[in-house]
Amino acid sequence: MKPVVRLTASATRALPRWLLLTLCIVYAAFGLFGRDPWKNEDAAGFGVMWTMATGSWHDWLLPNLVGKFITTDGPLGYWLGALSIRALAPWVDASNASRVDTGVLFCVACAFVWYAAYLLGRRAEVQPFKYAFGGEPEPRDYGRTLADGALLILVACFGLAERGHETTPQLAQFAWIAMLVYGIVRGIDKPMQGALWWGLAIGLVALSGNPVLVVALLAGTA
Repeated sequence: MKPVVRLTASATRALPRWLLLTLCIVYAAFGLFGRDPWKNEDAAGFGVMWTMATGSWHDWLLPNLVGKFITTDGPLGYWLGALSIRALAPWVDASNASRVDTGVLFCVACAFVWYAAYLLGRRAEVQPFKYAFGGEPEPRDYGRTLADGALLILVACFGLAERGHETTPQLAQFAWIAMLVYGIVRGIDKPMQGALWWGLAIGLVALSGNPVLVVALLAGTA
């Protein structure tokens, strides 16, 4: 297939790494701390994490909220929040501590999305039109341009504005699915490495999501 994108090297200047990193950190941290849990799912998620952090090992094996077992999601997302509460208890109140892993998971998801788009953008099949006298961007520069765009589109998604700042297991699932996508893309050039990332992501999704999500991912990517 002939390339249809016509770009010059000057048009594919990548954004500075420090700017992208700062953007992700500011987006993740803004509105994350210094507040009480929001209603509904945010408050319920914090309740499960707090129960784990202050309860017995039974609460870690069977996540629950005031004795009501949580069966819609796996325990991993709650484990991470509970561990944050315990680790930061001497210095940070429980509600803020439970959201530390939320910010970390958001940045992890951003990293996997960026690198997946970068690897795809470097492939020969997607390179822009080559001019007779040169001037087209190098594969690495073109890949970085596409990766920067993918990350900016991700941050601009309205749904993440709320979900990306809540103490719910959904963000953990999102981060692991981003890892799975990276594993699939990595597997194009390095099958063994890609398979390891894919398998790790499936396992993490199984621990943080529900069986339906795992089956859907297996059916769509295996």
